Amino acid sequence: MQWITTNVRVVLILWVSVSLARTCAGQDRVAATVHNLSLSGPGKVRAASESQVCVFCHSTHKAMGMRPMWNREASPASYKIYDSSTLDAKPGQPTGVSKLCLSCHDGTIALGSVLSRSDKIRISGGDYMPSGLNNLGTDLSDDHPVSFFYTGGVAASDRQLVDPSALREEIALDETGQLQCTACHDPHRNRYGDFLVLPPENGILCTACHRMDGWNVSSHATSSASVAVARSGNWPYSTVSENACRCCHRPHSAGGPERLMILEREEDNCLSCHDGLVARTNILAELDKFSAHDPRRYHGEHDPAETLAGANAHVECGDCHNPHAAATQPIETDRTPLGATLTYVKGVNVGGAMVQRSQYEYEVCFRCHGDAAVTVRGRAIRQVQESNLRLKFSSGNPSYHPVVAPSPAQSTVSLVPSLAAGSLIRCTDCHNNDTGPRAGGSGPDGPHGSGYEFLLERNYTTRDDTVESDFEYDLCYKCHRRTSILSDQSFPAHRLHVVDRRAPCSACHDPHGISMTQGFGSDHTHLINFDTRIVQPTSVTRTISFRDLGNLAGSCSLVCHGSEHKERTYGTGLP
Repeated sequence: MQWITTNVRVVLILWVSVSLARTCAGQDRVAATVHNLSLSGPGKVRAASESQVCVFCHSTHKAMGMRPMWNREASPASYKIYDSSTLDAKPGQPTGVSKLCLSCHDGTIALGSVLSRSDKIRISGGDYMPSGLNNLGTDLSDDHPVSFFYTGGVAASDRQLVDPSALREEIALDETGQLQCTACHDPHRNRYGDFLVLPPENGILCTACHRMDGWNVSSHATSSASVAVARSGNWPYSTVSENACRCCHRPHSAGGPERLMILEREEDNCLSCHDGLVARTNILAELDKFSAHDPRRYHGEHDPAETLAGANAHVECGDCHNPHAAATQPIETDRTPLGATLTYVKGVNVGGAMVQRSQYEYEVCFRCHGDAAVTVRGRAIRQVQESNLRLKFSSGNPSYHPVVAPSPAQSTVSLVPSLAAGSLIRCTDCHNNDTGPRAGGSGPDGPHGSGYEFLLERNYTTRDDTVESDFEYDLCYKCHRRTSILSDQSFPAHRLHVVDRRAPCSACHDPHGISMTQGFGSDHTHLINFDTRIVQPTSVTRTISFRDLGNLAGSCSLVCHGSEHKERTYGTGLP
C-alpha cells in the first residue's frame, strides 16, 4: 500500500511538473530557469542532492492550504512597506502570492525548508537566499509596492496610471484586484530575464501601467546615446532609450527608496548622465561655476508634491525639469514661451495660482522667486524693496521688463534691431549660462551655472565708480544699443552719468520692475528705482524722488556723488 501511495505521489508530482512545463516554450521551462533549485538547476543556488524541481514550491500533499499547493511556510516577518508622498495607492503588509514569493526572497526562511519533508533540503553554499538584489529582506520600502488594490479610483487619482480595465493581459492582478509580484513576474517563465512578463527594454513593462505625461517624445524615451561611458548608474542595456525607465529607477533594492531611484541623492541620478559623457549637455561642469543653481548643496529637502519651493529654500533638478517629459531643446528657440526641457513642470502663474503644467518659462521661476521668494545675497537696496518677482513683473506696475506682458513704455529708442517694440523676453534672456548658445558659446542653455553673479549670462556691473565699457554693461547692451545710450537718444544725461560720473546702470534702474503693492512718493516709470547705497535723500526734504514729466522728460530730487539735485529737470527745453 505504501508503494502505491509513493508511486501516486511521484506521478502527481511529475504531472504538475509536466503541466507547468507545457505552459512554457523552449528555455522558458521552469527546469531551465534559476527557479529550478534542484541538483540539475542552472543557477549558482541549487540543492546538494535533491532531483525534484517543483518540490521547492509545490506539493500534492502536506501543503499549507494555499494555492497553488504551496509547500512552504509563510514568513512571520513584519515588513516595512514602501511609502511616498506621490503614492495614491494604499499598500499594506504583503498578502496572497506576494507573501509566497517572500517566503524565499525575504531571506528569513531556508530555501530547502518545505512542508512535505521532515528535514530541510540541503542547499550547496548556504541554506538561505544569498545576499544581493534577489534577497529583499524585510525592508520593502525600497521595492515597488505590492498588495494594494489597483482600482479605477487609484488610476484616476494618480492621473498617470493605466485604468485597470485597460491593462495588457500579461499584467495580471489577483482574484481580489490587488497588484502582486506576479503582475510583473511569472515565476515559471524567464523569457525576458528576471522572470518578467514583458520586455523591460524601452520601458515596455513599466509603461504597461505607468503612462507618464510627455514620455513618448521625451529624450529619455528616444535618445540613442550610448551609456557605455557612463561614470555610474545601473545600465542593463546599451542606449538611453533602451534603458528608458531604468536610467533612473530600480524596482527592487533602490538606492533612493522613495520613488525607487537608483542612487540615493536625486541629482546623482541626473548627473550620472549629464556630465558630458552620455548626454549632449554637460550640466555637471556648470554647477562648479561662481554662481549656480547647484542641487548638490541640498539633500532630502525636495518633494515632488511640494507647492512653493521657496518655502523650503532649495533647488533640485526636479524643481525645473520633468525627467519623464523633458525633450531636446533646439539651439535657437526664437523666444518661445516655454522650452522643451521645461515641459510638464509645475509653476505659479502671474496671479499667484499654482499650475500643474507651466505654459510660460516665468511660471517655473515664480515657484521659487515669487510669493515664497528665496533670499538672494548681494542685491541692491532699493527705494521700493520687493523680493517677489511675480509682483515686480506685474503689468499693473508703472514699469517692468516685458517678461509677463509687453512694456508699457510708448517708445524705447535704444532697442537692438532684432528686438521690436512690444516684444516679450524670458527670464533666461538675462539669467543663463555665460558660455551657452545665447552668449555665443557652445555650452548648455539654461541657468544652471554662470561665471557672473546672479546667474547672469553676461557681465552686469553694479559697482559705483566704474569706467564704462562694452564689457561692464554687456548684459544691458545685449538689448539696448550702446551707441544709442551713450549718444543720449533716450535720456539727455546718460553719457554724463555713465561715462563722466561713472555711475552704473543699476544706480537708477531696477532691472525686474517696481511693484505697485507698496506706497511710495515717487514715480517709477522707465524702471527708475534708485539704489540707496549710491543715491541718498536731499538735505532739506530728506527724500529721493523722480517725476515723470512726459515723453523723454523728468525731474529728480536726490543726492548722488555729492551733487544735490533739487527738482533738477531734463527734457523740457532746459539744460
